[in-house]
Formats: sequence, structure tokens, C-alpha cells
Amino acid sequence: MKVETYLINLDGSDERLKNASEILITQNVKFERFPAVDGRGKSLDTFETYNDDKAQKVMGRSLLNGEIGCYLSHVGCIQKFLTTDADYLVVLEDDMKLADDYKKSIDEILKFLKSNNALDWNLINIGPKKKKICKVIQEFEGHQLLHAYYFPIRTIGLVWSREGAQEFIEKGLEIFMPIDNYLQAWLSVNSKGLSVWEPLVRPSGFESVIDVSRSTKKKHTLSFSVKRQIRTWKTRFIAINNKLSKKNGSKT
Repeated sequence: MKVETYLINLDGSDERLKNASEILITQNVKFERFPAVDGRGKSLDTFETYNDDKAQKVMGRSLLNGEIGCYLSHVGCIQKFLTTDADYLVVLEDDMKLADDYKKSIDEILKFLKSNNALDWNLINIGPKKKKICKVIQEFEGHQLLHAYYFPIRTIGLVWSREGAQEFIEKGLEIFMPIDNYLQAWLSVNSKGLSVWEPLVRPSGFESVIDVSRSTKKKHTLSFSVKRQIRTWKTRFIAINNKLSKKNGSKT
């Protein structure tokens, strides 16, 4: 079983890189820095795969150029992974801290999934903010592997299967939502998302310029608020329906 770990880090964010590197080295995690795509200061029409009309329709606003840069950074990690012979890809954002048992738990979870081929999954969220509309697949010491019918928002720690990465590249290259929103929508529909609770990855406390700007837009854009509520409840309905449609007694 071969696992690649990429750490997304923006050029010039040296303190974040130093902090994240020390954390990973302490747990003996081999990793490679992936240079983040810097979307700041760029006009939206310079991003070839961005669809502003669709963003306005789905999100109720244009995306921030930083959000597009974040999306493209994750796309770049996935594309690079698919050129390797690795079985799994761990993508970490540099504003993170790891649980003390991160390495042990990741190894156990992937070993379990490797030996249970019947589990059809694309992506694991190992840094979820909340635990919603899910079902326990397997208990590990201190953590649960969950079938996340309602895939958690937050992309600070993700684990891709090769099949999931390939499917994402086939479906997810057009940008019209932030990456966390897109993954939630996509994986809540196809029901191939997993998560881990308690989280193995949490925010380190570094302030995010993207999140601050996004919060400002939420406060001042009525269209965004309305469309967000519609989108959220639609996705939740799909997630609940997928969970209920599973046969009684099925572990997933």
C-alpha cells in the first residue's frame, strides 16, 4: 500500500510551512510540498475553467479569486497523484495541526479500507467540523470511520482513493463553487464520501483571508443567503434519502 501526502502551501507563507513541516516530521509523515495556486489580484476571466454565470446561478455570487486558486491547488494535487503509482493521496492544507495519533490512525484506516474492497468510496474527510447524517463503518481507538452521506464542509485534510481522484478529474474541473461546497454536493449525491470522527486534522489558528472575505460577502448579499439555504436543504434531503435507501442491517 503506497500513500502520497501533499502539503498545499502558498509561496511566501514561510511560517505556515515551517509550522506544518515540524508537525508532520514529528509524526514521521513523509510529505511533499505542493505550491498553491495564487489567485489573488487576478481577474476572474483569466481562469479558463471558471464559469461565472454558473457561479452566480448556483452560489448567488461570483467566487473570490482566492477561492478559485484554492480549487485549482486541489486539482493540481489530484492530477499529480494520478501520475504516480500510489494507491491513496492525503492532501493537507498548511494551516493545520494533527491529532497525536494521526499517523497510526491513518495507517489503520487505509489498511482496513484496502482489505475491504466492497466499500466503494471516493474521498475521506479527516478534518470535519461537524458530524451529520452519517453511519459508523468501523470503530478505531479514539476514532470512527463514517459513511458521510452529508459530506462535511472543510478541506483542511482529505484522503483520496485512486478511483475517486479519477472520477473527480472527469467531473469536477469546471469551477463554479468553492472546492469544499463542490465536494459536499458531489459526494452527497453519489454517496461515496467517508469521514473520520473525532477529526485527525484541525485548524491551527492561522487566519484565512479567503474565509474573512467570504464572511463579508455572506453578510451583504441577499442572493447568496437565499441560494445557500436552498442548496443546503436540497443537499441534506439527498443525503437523508441516500441513508434511508440503504438496506436495513447494512454497515454502510
